[in-house]
Amino acid sequence: MNSMMNPVFRAMDLSLLHAASVLLPADRREEWLSEWKAELWHVADARIDRSAFCWQAQREVAAFCLGSFADAQCLRRQAWDERTKAVNVHSSATQCLLWLALLFVLCAILSSLLPGVRAEYDTVVHPLRPNLIRIAATDFNDNQQPSISYAEFQNWRSSYQRYFDGLGFYRTETQTVALSATHNDKFTVALASANMTSLLGLSVRTANAAADGDKNLPQIVLSYEMWVHSFGSDPHIAGRTIRIGEQIVRIAGVLPCGSWRLPVHPDLWLLMPDAQLASINRDNPGYVVAHLTKLGRDVMDSERISVMVRGMGDHEPFFCGIAINNNAAGPWRIYLFALFLAALALPAVTSLSMSESSFSSHRPSWKQSMARWLFLGAKLALVASIAYFASLDIAYARVGGYSEAAELTQLMANFLLCLFGFRWALMDQSQRCPVCLRRVTHPARVGLASQTFLGWNGTEMICTGGHTLLHVPSLPTSWFGAQRWLYLDTSWEFLFADLTL
Repeated sequence: MNSMMNPVFRAMDLSLLHAASVLLPADRREEWLSEWKAELWHVADARIDRSAFCWQAQREVAAFCLGSFADAQCLRRQAWDERTKAVNVHSSATQCLLWLALLFVLCAILSSLLPGVRAEYDTVVHPLRPNLIRIAATDFNDNQQPSISYAEFQNWRSSYQRYFDGLGFYRTETQTVALSATHNDKFTVALASANMTSLLGLSVRTANAAADGDKNLPQIVLSYEMWVHSFGSDPHIAGRTIRIGEQIVRIAGVLPCGSWRLPVHPDLWLLMPDAQLASINRDNPGYVVAHLTKLGRDVMDSERISVMVRGMGDHEPFFCGIAINNNAAGPWRIYLFALFLAALALPAVTSLSMSESSFSSHRPSWKQSMARWLFLGAKLALVASIAYFASLDIAYARVGGYSEAAELTQLMANFLLCLFGFRWALMDQSQRCPVCLRRVTHPARVGLASQTFLGWNGTEMICTGGHTLLHVPSLPTSWFGAQRWLYLDTSWEFLFADLTL
């Protein structure tokens, strides 16, 4: 009876070995289990008497099988360390490109969410009409002051003009605006002539038939900033009515984010017919916007000129005309300029040479050489794309609209990111095996500093695939001034037989 217990305990021992093998990676499990089964046979053959049952012998064999769990855990930990080391140290070209692509996607998504970036694009897509000037008087601080009354503006507009083919009038004041039945606030309102938007050449966004349905109500045009902050960028805002003071007005649309230079930035524009504008602005001074004719463009050879106004009664006052420039260069033009500067400065911060020597039978094929250059081109393209979106994120992270300071920040960030990004790409390329495109590792110092001119002195690194050795001199000399690749022949392959490239 006791001898019949031996097969039961053997089945239990085998179950312990199979349970321990679950801890191992699948590719090592079968070989490990075969070795332990063989060892178990030797231990059982030496300890267990098949004709009798012995508790002490079965306990020793069970203790041996329980030791397999510790061995399996040790091999599992070793396999994990090797896998982690392979990922972190011996990074492949694919992993490098994936990380760069991930960073590019994150920067692009962030820039699409920033209102300042959208406003910058909007300024370029919807530019001002060219050859516009603003006419007013200037104080001692060189700031334009409203100085032309609407009555004077009418007299001026009715007279013959040689230099202007379009004139518009506006003045600004602060009024209470009721955005809803329970919410009102004070905003800067521009009381402007009806032709102001067409004179500026701005297309009114979100305008629709509902906004033009009731001609009896005065029409207003919201600024981009007010549309975003006060109306939550509602795409169906056109046609709604609000109250300005005691007057009901209808929203005609939204202006694009503008980059023109105005003394005061109105929150909304109230477009009024001449008769109504004359009744409320008869003696109140404002500004005049004028569009230059070809003769006017020839006369205006600088950014500001003196304007003598005829047709204002007995006197002929002098004003200052300042060009309303659409200063937005656009993110793409800024990026191209910064990219050009970075390309010019790159040779000053890093070496562009990736010399090779010591050719052998292990020299890369033309396909591998082509893959190497394609990998470098992909890295440079991704770095340049990351620099474009990352510079927008940096410049407009805390800016809600167009800003000249933001454009300058974008230029500097673009230049620095491109310059040092390209430098990293070239340095990374110079330390990648030309055959498998993995980074060389295991640096070792070779030679003595005192023997620089008698023998080679520097750092030697090896490709983990057994393809190349990289020699980097510690002190460049006339005979060894740049790093060199030594291509290993097939006799080295047995040292790297267990590595998977």
